[in-house]
Amino acid sequence: MSASRDDGPYTGSGRFSPPQEAESRLLAVLALGPGADTEDIRTAYRRLAKRWHPDSSGDPTTARQFARLTRAYKVLCARPPLAGGPHASAASRYRRVIEAGEDLFALGQVLATDRDPEVRAAAVSRLGLSGRTAAYVFLRRALYDPDPGVASAAIRAVALLGARQAEGEVAALYSRSGPALRRAILETAAATREPLFRTALAAALRDEDPELRAYARKIGAKS
Repeated sequence: MSASRDDGPYTGSGRFSPPQEAESRLLAVLALGPGADTEDIRTAYRRLAKRWHPDSSGDPTTARQFARLTRAYKVLCARPPLAGGPHASAASRYRRVIEAGEDLFALGQVLATDRDPEVRAAAVSRLGLSGRTAAYVFLRRALYDPDPGVASAAIRAVALLGARQAEGEVAALYSRSGPALRRAILETAAATREPLFRTALAAALRDEDPELRAYARKIGAKS
């Protein structure tokens, strides 16, 4: 099943991103951000496929999103592998995240104490990939992070978890954020189709920005 242009990130000018950003659009369907590796893609797909497969959900209307997930997964897994491994400097920078592994508390500590926003964002991504609902205790903090990159990672992470309890927090984040982060929330809502974005979409329909209102209407029409 081919993805429509409406599934891609919105540019804010009535147009969608150019073809070279196709990989970012596919990653967004899996609730992943730039830099996700093959193992992240496989993990996210397993989590989301279980949620959206019609046999698992008991809802035949989820078949379309399941098809989008499967297409994104296959295309991303077929991409050429990146040359070389991580640089030593990168490994040193993300050492705390690497050492935390799948320990939710350790990842939460990184999120709470590390001064580097990219390291905090990496911890947020690992929390989302954990598949454990208890991770939301820590992800809730990330939704209030002052760095937009960390907050964007948190939006993707709660979508990947399917954390319905985040609905009010995400809507509150939409209301207090600037246009760029609001657009990121709508893009994740469009790509993932997660129900937790319903209240945020309702807020977007009242947005003062006519382009964001139009984008929210488009998402609602396709839901």
